[in-house]
Amino acid sequence: MPWIQTYTPVAGSLGMSALVAAVPLVVIFICLAVLKMKAHIAGPLAVVSALAIAVVVWGMPAKLAGLAFGQGVAFGLFPVFYIVITTLFLYNLTVKGGQFEIIRASLAGVTADRRLQALLIAFCFGAFIEGAAGFGTPVAIAGATLVGLGFRPLYAAGVCLVANTAPVAFGAIGIPVVALAGVMGYDDAGLMKLSTMVGRQLPFISLFIPFYVIMIMVGLKKTLEVLPAIVVCGATFALAQWGTASYLGPYLPDITASLLSMVALVLLLQVWHPKQVWTFDHESGNAVRERHDYTAGQVFRAWAPYLALTVMVLLWGIPSIKTELDKSAVLITVDGLHNGIVKKVAKPEDGLKKIATVNEEIDKQVAQLSPADPKQAALAAKLTELKGLEDAFVPVEQGLAGKGAVLSDERLKSCDLVAKKMTETQKLCKELVKIGAVPKDRFKPLDKAVADQLPVKLAAKYNFNFLSAAGTAILIAAFLSALICGVGMGDTFRILGKTLYDMRYPAVTVASVLGLAYVMNTSGMTNCLGLVFTKTGHWFPFIAPFLGWLGVFLTGSDTSSNVLFGGLQRATAEQLGLNPILTGAANTSGGVMGKMISPQSLAVATAATGMVGEEGTLFRFTLKHSLFLTVVVGVIVYLQASVFSWMIP
Repeated sequence: MPWIQTYTPVAGSLGMSALVAAVPLVVIFICLAVLKMKAHIAGPLAVVSALAIAVVVWGMPAKLAGLAFGQGVAFGLFPVFYIVITTLFLYNLTVKGGQFEIIRASLAGVTADRRLQALLIAFCFGAFIEGAAGFGTPVAIAGATLVGLGFRPLYAAGVCLVANTAPVAFGAIGIPVVALAGVMGYDDAGLMKLSTMVGRQLPFISLFIPFYVIMIMVGLKKTLEVLPAIVVCGATFALAQWGTASYLGPYLPDITASLLSMVALVLLLQVWHPKQVWTFDHESGNAVRERHDYTAGQVFRAWAPYLALTVMVLLWGIPSIKTELDKSAVLITVDGLHNGIVKKVAKPEDGLKKIATVNEEIDKQVAQLSPADPKQAALAAKLTELKGLEDAFVPVEQGLAGKGAVLSDERLKSCDLVAKKMTETQKLCKELVKIGAVPKDRFKPLDKAVADQLPVKLAAKYNFNFLSAAGTAILIAAFLSALICGVGMGDTFRILGKTLYDMRYPAVTVASVLGLAYVMNTSGMTNCLGLVFTKTGHWFPFIAPFLGWLGVFLTGSDTSSNVLFGGLQRATAEQLGLNPILTGAANTSGGVMGKMISPQSLAVATAATGMVGEEGTLFRFTLKHSLFLTVVVGVIVYLQASVFSWMIP
């Protein structure tokens, strides 16, 4: 018999159960924020606490808990960490080949105006690095570049941190969204919907950030002097981010948006420039553009690896190519865990009420079908068969009444028969809708009634699709880049080995955090926490981004925040009747606003700009901006949930 999830194992109290369910999250937060532990140590400690609570408090069989953890670890290493490794491998190759210095110099030499340099370096170039590498590199490289150009360290660090909010959700070739889809249980279609939803939230922020960044730096009056550049930069980035996320997926929004906004801004500066070149008060005389001796051919060659990356990822996204590559995929069923857990098991007395609801809906549907139409008559017959199975289910429920949410062999068999018959019925329903014989939403009440009645078996399958994985496209682009950059095969494999070695601890972190998420999801702890958040009612869409913000503030990673709270966002949304795609995306969009105040980001920014020891100063500088922007995201999500629901894919 499958194991039944429960949500109130502690004295039958939801509140007390939720407090216990939150312990693994508290453990990881205390370890990171209070005890200042390394993430690769904090993650496994949280896993140990989650496994103990799942087995001892939730009563989950130890074998199921172990298998769930193993599946989470496997997903964390492939495809999630596989994308991280290949992305950083490509980045390290461009650094080794000297191409990244050419990229930096080509941008630094475009203009001497500090406002325009902030747009080009902090916003556009920072977004490009975020998409190409992530993991703190954007703030480090862009911040150091601005200091080298003459920016005060505080402004260089602060401006880069605030500007970095626009691209983080799609950083490191879309890792945050990929990981989010995994913990929320979505396939490729669900991943695409999450990408589309984030692409309908963040572009509003991306459009505003260039203006906001310059206003922080120079005030409103001086900001308006470069408004044409701000509009071109922000609008190009926002449109490209929206278009790529909506139609190509989560892998390339940062790359395409940053490249297009850089090109648009550089082209604008060929025909327009502010009347006065603005510099900081501490600078004497007029600033001059940084000069370099690189030819147009050298600059193009420097950018070529990332053009190769874009082409490869686009090719991998073509349906015909993806379908062909997917033929080599191995779908592994996790024996013992697959269908070994069920949720939404109602008490038999409640089951009797649900049977009555289903039968009522069946009668309504049959009464509206025309016996003269062969297809409608066939559907009426199938619905009558379904009602017969429901009637046969009644004595089963009556015999178990008063015994709690049990799942006997006879009850499970009855549920399976109803589910099978409903699947046959839905096929006929879809045919009638397709030919326009009935309205599109005609059968939704029946679908909902049956879905509400039946328990849900949790599938556990691991898809090892090496050839069609995005990481493989990036890996091929990396080897092509080695040829473009003139890096020999020996050095290429040494760089690959060093990348793998340098990322050994982050690998432990990613694997353990995903293992933690899978244990919490399969045990029912996540659903328990979700039920508590349903108490926020219609305000939850506004609150959802703050969960992401909290997660990123404490972990320093939008990916980790999505893994920790993705399941919670889905569970809460489903209980409230909201679309989980909206709240899951809100976790990502809100999370990016916590990046500028996370201890890890502050440490990277201060180190890159020569401000070590001034993390507190930088935190106070960015905190108000972080909170303000998170509120803005909360308002956007709330409006999408209540007013502009058509924006939800």
